[in-house]
Amino acid sequence: MMNNSIPKVKTAYVLLVNVDDRQTAMLRMAFKMYNSVNYQLIQPEDNLQPELILVDGDADDGEELWHKAKKKFPDAVVVFFGRNSPSFTAPYLMKPIRFDTLFQHLRNLQQGNGVWLADKAAAQKETANEKAESAVHQTNNTAEHAHQSVTVARFHTQGTLLGMVQKLAQQSEDTAILFDNKPVLIVFPSVEKVLLAVESDALQQLCMQTDAEWQTKAVPASAPTAQLHDKAKLTLQSCIWQLSIWTARGRLIEPITPDTVIRLKAWPNMTRLAYLPEAMRLSAFLVRTPVALNTLYKLLPVSLEDVLNYIAATYSIGALIVEQQLTSPAAQLEKEMVLTRKAPQAATTKPASGTQTTEYEESDEDRPKGLLARLMGRLRGN
Repeated sequence: MMNNSIPKVKTAYVLLVNVDDRQTAMLRMAFKMYNSVNYQLIQPEDNLQPELILVDGDADDGEELWHKAKKKFPDAVVVFFGRNSPSFTAPYLMKPIRFDTLFQHLRNLQQGNGVWLADKAAAQKETANEKAESAVHQTNNTAEHAHQSVTVARFHTQGTLLGMVQKLAQQSEDTAILFDNKPVLIVFPSVEKVLLAVESDALQQLCMQTDAEWQTKAVPASAPTAQLHDKAKLTLQSCIWQLSIWTARGRLIEPITPDTVIRLKAWPNMTRLAYLPEAMRLSAFLVRTPVALNTLYKLLPVSLEDVLNYIAATYSIGALIVEQQLTSPAAQLEKEMVLTRKAPQAATTKPASGTQTTEYEESDEDRPKGLLARLMGRLRGN
């Protein structure tokens, strides 16, 4: 029996005529991001009836191509796509593309709106208005771009608590990490778990240590391993995820640069990981579309801090893979890089990234005592 409660997403076939590769790539990426309507780019040889046709009118034969497309596909909405309006009446989509209004315009065009009327008097008046608006828009853009540039700091995991946990996770021996001769946590690679010896607040502070002198000590062979494994409530992946967020703090993890093309290999299990704002949106995009940070930052209206923390977390647990490294080795040595995009809309204040988590809430029985307290004493050397 068919389940009619499942919502169906409408598919709209879109044909591009004379549109260059750069504009095509931008539109394809935008269509993949949009979920309300499944806009699907097709080719003439696909033998599919397009619902929407975008004809690049900036070429010398742009108007001629529009008329040919209209004649060949009389049932489709044929849109004149260009910087300048057509000399005839036609649905019109102005360049450049603005992703925040693109789909609103496409809906209007499909509904019969957005038609340019080739009335000479109106056209002359509209041209004068457009020139005035263009001058104002250009002035606003100049002022806006002065605030667009964002400097991105980078960090490496060497000498950090995150780096130590990642290193021990690759080994087979149960090992404790100590700071100032005091146990911080114990890594159990065989069962992929971590046992905390400090509170989450202290752990977050330790994540700010760089190039620290961490000590490691193997868990004594005489220790009752099974009981320690039972005490370890935190999965290794959850620990690395949270440590990554606390270590990144809005910085870009090396070796990734703003030009590195990245892709999500698989969805992380968000129900078992510390809360990270916009993680669902970023995952939905990156699992389908390889993209560089520069482009991702321009396309998605997401806080840069949230993006960088997400990249650090997914990369550290092995869920994010590098598709292509475009930056030269010399540029990769730079500790600060610049990203640009339009100024975001004002947003409401939200809690600091990565602070909302239940993974590190320990009950009284989970706190070090008894057997565990004695083990901690032995690890300290007491």
